[in-house]
Amino acid sequence: MGEDTIALPGQDYDSIPFEILNKNTNIKTLDLSFNNIKKVESLDNFKQLVSLVLDNNQIESNNDFSNLPNLKTLSLNNNNISDLREFIESIKNKFPNLTFLSLLKNPACPNYYFTGADFNDYQKYRYYILYHLKHLKFLDSTPVTAEERKEAERTGVYSLPAKPVSQNVVTEEVDEDEPTYRSLSSDLAPEGKGKASFGVSTYVYYGRQSEGNRFIMNDDL
Repeated sequence: MGEDTIALPGQDYDSIPFEILNKNTNIKTLDLSFNNIKKVESLDNFKQLVSLVLDNNQIESNNDFSNLPNLKTLSLNNNNISDLREFIESIKNKFPNLTFLSLLKNPACPNYYFTGADFNDYQKYRYYILYHLKHLKFLDSTPVTAEERKEAERTGVYSLPAKPVSQNVVTEEVDEDEPTYRSLSSDLAPEGKGKASFGVSTYVYYGRQSEGNRFIMNDDL
């Protein structure tokens, strides 16, 4: 028994709140955005997880991820992941069915959308990830193309971008009513569910603040 989805944004957790989650080990979607979590570990009891959203935390490169065979969505936007090699090594054998990954606004993501980084560096970053995570359909803000997948097979193993130097990024104030990231495409919506839905029948919200629907799934993506 238990709920399909639990959202706990903005609760100032500095670790995974197992005192709540252990009562709901059959959850399929877990959202712990806008907390202070530094490391992801000990999720062994949550084998039914399909979506894990950890945006806007303090998560670093080295994590002890559990084997989660059903996980399809992993979102870690705006964290402290700086070593791409270490991070990818920590997940590539743990989530065999992962199809969506987002690492925007992490130091390891040379994303020119936010930092002005060279687009070639960002493309190399994509090739490296796609070489190791061969089932991905969507990376960051764009779907994976057949051409990218082919190039990743050819050059991805050599495409690890250089570690970024520390830099000050000017960020704009964001309207809380606006979605933070526009990420999931319509073909990733669960079968038989609405396009703007994670596809859950029951939703438990424990948080003090809401980001709205970060993952906007529509035909424009």
